Amino acid sequence: MEEKKKRKKKKNHIPFRLNILFLIIFLAFSALILRLGVVQIVHGEDYERKLEATNKVVTKVESVRGLIRDRNGTLLVGNKAEQAIVFTRKPDQDTQDLLDIAKKLSQYITVSTNKKVPDGALSTEQVTERDKKDFWLALHPDKAKAMLSAKEQNSKKAYNLMLDRITDRDLATLTTADLKVAAIWRKLVTASNLTPTYVKIGLTDKELATVGEHLKEFEGSIDTAVAATRSYPEGEMFFLGNVKEIPRHEVNNYLAEGYNRNDIVGTSNLEQQYENILRGVPTTYTFMTKNGKPVGNPIKEEGRRGDDLVLTIDSRLQKAVGTVIEKNLRKFHSTHANSAYAVIIDPNTGEILAMVGRAFDPSTGKIVDDSSGTVLKAFQIGSSIKGATILTGYQNHAIPGLFDDKPIKFSKDGKPFKSLEAIPTVGPAEALEYSSNVYMGRVVGNMAGFRFYDHGSYYSVQVFNGPRFVHAFNALREGYSQFGLGVSTGIDLPFESIGYEGPLPLDSPGIIMQFAIGQYDTYTPLQMAQYVSTIANGGKRLAPHLLKTVNEPSGDPAQVGPVKYRYEPKILNTIANTKEQIDMVHKGFYLVTQGSHGTARMLGALNAHNRSYKIAGKTGTAQVNTDRGLDNLAFIGYAPYDNPKVAVALIVPETHDNHANLYIAQDIFDVYNKLYPGQLK
Repeated sequence: MEEKKKRKKKKNHIPFRLNILFLIIFLAFSALILRLGVVQIVHGEDYERKLEATNKVVTKVESVRGLIRDRNGTLLVGNKAEQAIVFTRKPDQDTQDLLDIAKKLSQYITVSTNKKVPDGALSTEQVTERDKKDFWLALHPDKAKAMLSAKEQNSKKAYNLMLDRITDRDLATLTTADLKVAAIWRKLVTASNLTPTYVKIGLTDKELATVGEHLKEFEGSIDTAVAATRSYPEGEMFFLGNVKEIPRHEVNNYLAEGYNRNDIVGTSNLEQQYENILRGVPTTYTFMTKNGKPVGNPIKEEGRRGDDLVLTIDSRLQKAVGTVIEKNLRKFHSTHANSAYAVIIDPNTGEILAMVGRAFDPSTGKIVDDSSGTVLKAFQIGSSIKGATILTGYQNHAIPGLFDDKPIKFSKDGKPFKSLEAIPTVGPAEALEYSSNVYMGRVVGNMAGFRFYDHGSYYSVQVFNGPRFVHAFNALREGYSQFGLGVSTGIDLPFESIGYEGPLPLDSPGIIMQFAIGQYDTYTPLQMAQYVSTIANGGKRLAPHLLKTVNEPSGDPAQVGPVKYRYEPKILNTIANTKEQIDMVHKGFYLVTQGSHGTARMLGALNAHNRSYKIAGKTGTAQVNTDRGLDNLAFIGYAPYDNPKVAVALIVPETHDNHANLYIAQDIFDVYNKLYPGQLK
């Protein structure tokens, strides 16, 4: 009994202890809530002001860009130091403050009115229509406000409404002097806080002295400095590209990657393609600010110069081929040879050795550089395509047996489809040697299911315009694409033309024969180079490329630094042909230059005199202006024919049949042989 009472007494103590524990927890939470209330309600504004008053601001300043050299180490793109004006925007400067700075600065520096100015220079031509509208609003704040109703003035869309209501008549009030101020002002308004921004690069001595005398007027916002701009010791070459301010439509993308709005970036070709390599690491400054103003010295994290590029290009060959083309254009100018384009490539690696184009400028009568046409201009290449036609025919089991080359007629009174000269008996190799159109017509006719009938002096053809024809047309185009014709070559440039694809000619099925002899779709000289390289190396389509290696910066500017990355050849595809089939085309290409009836036998004759190497290849003549008798003259080839080391593709558009393509081709091979003695033996 006594034991039972003790247990009951002990049990009664447990709820009491729990109540004490709950009370303690309640008091603790009450104290915490009270403290939070004091922090948030009583001192909240003070803490918020302190947070706003002290902050970190991180800014970045561009590092010097990497160098670009050719395969021999010759400097193609360097950096040169130029005097510049630098603007550092303070956090409390508004649009009107910046307008005042721009007006003052316009009194001391020159702003050009020309469209083309050196990188970093100022021009009124840089001021876009949107810039003019923004500037007009800054010049006329009262007029701008009057454009809006009271309700619109409080709208989030107020600024855009004002922009929409500025008329051409309003913009016409801007004088040349105003536009010069606007060219400066647009640089200032886009600058980030506390980030040094170049306003003008390339000051004259007079400008430098004048600005220096008036620096106090700008209260620390304007200073002078030394900036690095691009230099081109060997002359400008199109594939190198340009560096400019970030294009307006791409600003957000660059900002997301850590760029400043006014940074200089690669905007075309290799400068753009390898921007992330050439840019380097920016120098970072971390500022402590109080009430929006920097306090003390920033913490500096040093950046480093961008890495260097070594290209596959041989600048010696680039210049020499340019000279060759110019010489021949002058020689054949009387026969309407107004331009020519050539690509020289290593067929075994895809390394581009030279890309050259020249054209007569009709306004001046002078020959100008048009090397970008090697990747941007496309042409019908005529019979140069026939090697691809035969190999596509093999893939589609459409190669005919031996037969006599005679005209093909689609109707009794119609214009015949025929070769330049009659050929007694023709097979694949002979078809290339003689450049037989009829043979190519029979190949694609077989693909399309056409039926041919021998009438002694000609062949008639029964055409079936149905699914098989559509399949054949698409199969021919697909076959050409295996060689890089009509598709992207994979070159390491941000843009290339892929040529023009003609529509499916359901109402004129005979056009498939014109297609088979290179007179329908168009191709670039670069695509032609990839095509001939694919045949030369035995069937591998390699991506043509301009980058050879990426190198670390060297302590000695005259020396190439250690290799960080080496470009490895990229096989895009292998053509679906056997070695025997490809060898048949090799044989045909050899007969084109060395055979007694070859369309380029002139090259064989030239080779026979004081030359120790032999060329294989294929000519092409595309009739593009029958009224004036003008043709595209093309040539694709490689040497030596039995162990190709170099491939050449070239075209002379819209000229008379003057063999300019063959003279240029021979001169290019000779120049290569001099620069690389012994390789073509």
